[in-house]
Amino acid sequence: MLRSLGLSAVALLGCTAVAWGAGPCGKCTPHCIQPPPPTCPDCSCPCDKGLHWCAPWYAAKACKLTEQLAQGNCCERIKAAEKLGSRLHADWCCNREVLTALNQALVCDPCWEVRRAAAWSLARQNARTGEAVLALHVASKLDPHYLVRDKAATALDVLLVCRRECFKELLATGDELVKQLRGKYKPGSPECSACFAQCCEVSVVTGPAVPPAEKPK
Repeated sequence: MLRSLGLSAVALLGCTAVAWGAGPCGKCTPHCIQPPPPTCPDCSCPCDKGLHWCAPWYAAKACKLTEQLAQGNCCERIKAAEKLGSRLHADWCCNREVLTALNQALVCDPCWEVRRAAAWSLARQNARTGEAVLALHVASKLDPHYLVRDKAATALDVLLVCRRECFKELLATGDELVKQLRGKYKPGSPECSACFAQCCEVSVVTGPAVPPAEKPK
């Protein structure tokens, strides 16, 4: 009887080993060993999905924050940049000036805390556009403050998760732009905006198109 129990245990262990070796499918089939199909990233405009409320008072609120971001003192600009990342205060799909203001603040604001807040607000707004990706890419490489570089890189990773292939050519263009701006780019300097815009003019911006700003209904 002991011999029978021993043989049964050996047989049971053998079956278990076969099952383990078969992988998660439970058995070896051609489907298990074939490579997965190629990924097909969603390169559509983020404004094509979701709800976007373009009420007049909502647009006026966003406009007030963009003005504060451009003209307020450092503390006021930080708060404005942070609020512009929240859909409770603004939606760039309804108000294109939100995207423009955040890009400008990220690239050229003299206060590094404002630039850091603008970088993260672009990610929170899901502003997956050519100009936002380009600005974040440049900031992640050239910004003089390491916290801004780190936040811009994180924001870029958030925006491009599973979609980096959509911006492959743009990121390559961004690398060339970084080379052109190195040694010339300085946030807060009078020539910052002109220098960045001049280099962007010779760069081909690709990626999902940005829809034109819609008038509030």
